[in-house]
Order: sequence, then structure tokens, then C-alpha cells
Amino acid sequence: MLIKDEALLNRLEQFNWVLLALLASGSFVFFSRKFALGVLAGGILAVANYYLVKRSLRRALDPERQGKTRFLYLLKYGLRFAALGLIIALLLIKGWVSPLGMLLGLSIIVLGIALVGVVEARKLFFKGVV
Repeated sequence: MLIKDEALLNRLEQFNWVLLALLASGSFVFFSRKFALGVLAGGILAVANYYLVKRSLRRALDPERQGKTRFLYLLKYGLRFAALGLIIALLLIKGWVSPLGMLLGLSIIVLGIALVGVVEARKLFFKGVV
């Protein structure tokens, strides 16, 4: 089951990049430059944060590592969250990006999970599992 879960996570990661590319390029074509930059910046921040959280969780939950691992995970998580907040605040306060574009970009992971979930559920439905 672990291999299938890894394949699903890999598919999700690839889909997130595809979704980001589609939304960002569509935004550059149909909306303002500020909105499109917000989508691009928010998407890159969301995907980067996803990768960092995934890597940190793997290390924190590794049974071979013991001791301060969980504390360090929480510390890194807090620092990463603060840094992410500062970057988003800087981009919005300076007016470099649109708040709605940034919100759409930051939602890339949620949209990706939902869409991949629908595709997987559809596969199961047509196989007769559900």
C-alpha cells in the first residue's frame, strides 16, 4: 500500500505544478499583470511549503530518529509559517501582487488535492469498487 500511496503523492505533486502553470498562464492572458503575479507567487509559495512540510514530516516520523526530532519539527514549522507570512505580507503591502491573485495561488494545493481526489474516485467508481 505504501508504494501506491507514494505514487498518488507523486501524481499530486506533478498535478500541482501543472495546475499552477495553467492558472498562471491563463491569468497573464486574461487578467492584469498584478493578478497573474499574485497567482504565480502564491502558487510557488504554496508548492514550496508543501514540499518542505512533506520533507520535515518524513524526518519527524522516521522511527530510526529519536529524541528532539519532534521538537525540531515544531520549531521549523513555526519558523517556516512566520517566514511565509512575512513574504506574503511584504508582497501585498508593497502592492506587487493582487490579494485575490495571491489567494488563488495559495489555494493551488487545495485545488490539486480536490481534483486528484475526484479523478481517483472516478477511477474507482468505473472499476466497480465503489
